Amino acid sequence: MIDTIQTPIKKTALGYLRISDKKQIKGESKKNQKEAIEKFAAANGIRVIKWFYDEAKSGKNTERDELQNLLKMALKMKGQIDYVIVYKMNRASRDLESYILGIRSVLSSRGIKIRSATEQFDDSPMGNFMESLYVMVGQLDNENKRETVNDNMTRLAKQGYWQHKPLRGYTTTKINNSEGQPRPTLKASAEADKATKILMRFNRGDVTPAELCRFATSIDYLNLKGKPISQESITRMIKCPEYAGYVHDKFTNYELVEGKHKGLVTSDVYWQNQEILKRKNKVYLLGVKHLTINSMVPLRKFMLCVSCHQSMTSSNPGGKQRYYCARETCRGTGSVVADDAHAKFEELLTQIEPKPNTLKLMKEVLVRTSVKQLGNINQDVLELRDKLDELSATRANTIKKYVNGKLSDDEKQMVIDDVDIEKLDTTDQLTELEQQQTVSEANIEYALNFMANMAQQWSDASLELKQKFQNLIFPKGFEYDIQNDNFIINEISPLYRCITPAMEADLSKNSLMVTSRGIEPRLPG
Repeated sequence: MIDTIQTPIKKTALGYLRISDKKQIKGESKKNQKEAIEKFAAANGIRVIKWFYDEAKSGKNTERDELQNLLKMALKMKGQIDYVIVYKMNRASRDLESYILGIRSVLSSRGIKIRSATEQFDDSPMGNFMESLYVMVGQLDNENKRETVNDNMTRLAKQGYWQHKPLRGYTTTKINNSEGQPRPTLKASAEADKATKILMRFNRGDVTPAELCRFATSIDYLNLKGKPISQESITRMIKCPEYAGYVHDKFTNYELVEGKHKGLVTSDVYWQNQEILKRKNKVYLLGVKHLTINSMVPLRKFMLCVSCHQSMTSSNPGGKQRYYCARETCRGTGSVVADDAHAKFEELLTQIEPKPNTLKLMKEVLVRTSVKQLGNINQDVLELRDKLDELSATRANTIKKYVNGKLSDDEKQMVIDDVDIEKLDTTDQLTELEQQQTVSEANIEYALNFMANMAQQWSDASLELKQKFQNLIFPKGFEYDIQNDNFIINEISPLYRCITPAMEADLSKNSLMVTSRGIEPRLPG
């Protein structure tokens, strides 16, 4: 450890000063830091030959102008500088990783040691630990402050205070909370009336976005460059709930919170505008219309006409959806109410169940497959973990070579960057495989039960799943004889069978083509 008594000048040093924020000096002003370093240097026979000072700079990384200048000078003056002295280790860094990689390793490669004027440590193992500990204390303090700030901002946001730049039509101000403490919010600006006029004009529902932009120009509501405002900006304005007196941001998890500021329009106007936006979005409307209609007629283009053997379509005369064949050759074959067809189809599905050996065989196949896959996954997981260990070793060896002067700064950084990228990719792969390891026999049982109860599954499913169920059981569809109110099954999946009273009496027949009430097989010829 460096002696603390006054000794003759024997060593040289660079002095480093840093203030992160003038509001947070608290006894660590530039003057106080410099005086402490000078006193320490004089007591230990060290002459400070040059000073470096970073003002209003964070200590969480090494991206500081004067620190970089110090490191450059240290690299050029190998053998001429013994120490870099700081007031406290948190002045050098508040992040252990960036300190070790960006400061200590650079200095140690030139035989330069770092010392603190107010904290004691030496070059022993315990001294190295204490050096790192002082940096980690600063890092912990930073993280605690960041968490505290985030908690405070979350608390304020959920109370309805605005903590960002003002929106067009507003300016920022402060109001006192219940404890008399000033808190940030919004108040109407000189542009508020124009913003309200634009939002209310849109609320009438008879204007396009382009026309609304022209209206904004007519009342002199322009962008910050004095040019007509864009449709994108107008749309963002309409979607912004803050204009209705709400607050929503990452601190509220983007949930709407009643703000402390007064809205430029009412909440009713805001929500009406959102509906108008949807109605003016042609893609949205087409998608909604298409999905709504198709969801009402899932058998459309799947159920076949008994006369022409082609798919039926649907329509809604009198507001009630019906299936029918639209081809001229099939005129007069009639139509069936969609709800009636669905009820008959669900009745048909109640008579559909897996063959006696199907579930047993499927379970055996799934179990064997999962065991085999899990075996492969387990091996892949081990290999990926070994790879991560190798990458960590490569990274450590690279830093060691750099510290020993065997690699340049650029060479070191290139290797570390490549290793870090590969580690991220490998970690992602490992996470995905570990999730796949959770496959269990319970999942297989669930899948098999899901397969067995087709009527209920079809009834509860979305349109997409309904269509998949239909195609799974009846790969070639089925015909519906409207006149005789019969389903005619052309083909059923070999995984399933249709149960009838006759079959229940004699399951040994186990025929795929069976007849049930309202169901007829397709006969040859």
